[in-house]
Amino acid sequence: MIVTIVAVGVVVASFIPTQEGDTASGDAAAPTPEIVTEPVDYPVTIPGCDVVEPPEEGGEELFFSITSEGERTYDNPAFPWLTTSKAAAMSEAVRAALPPDVEIVLAPPSQSLNFTPVQDFGDSGFDPVSNATAELTRDGATAYASLGVGPSDSGVPPCVAGSLDRRDTEVNGTVIDSNDSWYEIDGARTYSRSATAYHTDGTRVSVYMSAGASSIMPLEQDEAARIAALPDLAVSVSPPSDTPALQRDCSIYPSDDGAVRDIRPEAVAAANAAFTASWVTLPDAPVLDRPIGSMIPAGFGSGICSDLAVVGSTIRLAVSVVGGQPLPTAPDPYDPSHYGQIPETRTLPDGSVIQILDADITQMMTSEDGTGLLSRSVTVTRPSGVQVSAQSTVEVTANGSAPLTLPEPLPVDVLDAVANTPIEQWP
Repeated sequence: MIVTIVAVGVVVASFIPTQEGDTASGDAAAPTPEIVTEPVDYPVTIPGCDVVEPPEEGGEELFFSITSEGERTYDNPAFPWLTTSKAAAMSEAVRAALPPDVEIVLAPPSQSLNFTPVQDFGDSGFDPVSNATAELTRDGATAYASLGVGPSDSGVPPCVAGSLDRRDTEVNGTVIDSNDSWYEIDGARTYSRSATAYHTDGTRVSVYMSAGASSIMPLEQDEAARIAALPDLAVSVSPPSDTPALQRDCSIYPSDDGAVRDIRPEAVAAANAAFTASWVTLPDAPVLDRPIGSMIPAGFGSGICSDLAVVGSTIRLAVSVVGGQPLPTAPDPYDPSHYGQIPETRTLPDGSVIQILDADITQMMTSEDGTGLLSRSVTVTRPSGVQVSAQSTVEVTANGSAPLTLPEPLPVDVLDAVANTPIEQWP
């Protein structure tokens, strides 16, 4: 019997139980871990199943396989059901369905239940799946959670002993299988909980949690099943027209020596409130695709950042906050070792240093298709080591000749207001 317990991004982990009491063995020259899985009782009665089939016989093992090939992008014509808006709508639906006392541990969007693009494996035979992952916590119980959504033509499987603890059928015909299980590797036990929903349009949704050595999960079995059965996850359901933009990961350079775990959620909330207050004071502030107070942890270090778009344009705004930075000094324009544009540098009365970079067309970054990016940035570094940066870019479209009038990033006064947002300590 082969039971898939998790398929997250490019990592596919499969759980193949051994026979009762058996352990995996290997070549004596290359010792393999001792693997024990939960014994399977048969015959057995499973709620919701009219007939229960026996588990498959044979020597099996627990193994993990990692695949890194395959292209990943939203709005892939090969998978028309997964648009950027659909991924955003599914992400919002799952987060909204979490019980009020279940929290997502602070992390970048890609680790906060944002659904990923489908991994395109071509004709490999893998079902297309969009995945979402997060670490969930509730009353001291913490577990790694992953969800997978995608179309499947395999239908509802038979009830097999050891594969599920119960089967529920919704009024709309959706079938949900729930299962709690465990396995041991060299005596270390890992507990898991799963719920798999088979929607009537052929969508298969899997919810999987692993809490390590603890059998207590942040989601009860019925709560996991309810999330798997969410109608908004069905691939045939179109996203609402007012679905907010999917927030993407962002990065900071230079980073600091901290880690995401050093960031306090209340500090992020305070920073977001401060940026919001600075933004509302701007006359004729441009409309952004997300609120200015949408800062998130960067992938590395203990900084936070955001990547925003000005609605109806190719202008973008990147904002970051990082700690532990030294006060910069103005570079010597005659120093031959200095490379690149020299920023305008000045010191504020409180000792903070502000640097302004305004790239003209001679410093423009250009992509392979000839499209250029003009950038402008304002960075404020405070004596405390807190550094706030606001950078704006705008596309210059390649059309075979230089444009008579160049588009402009956001003006310096807007970037200055953002970079001077009062954040005294970080993290």
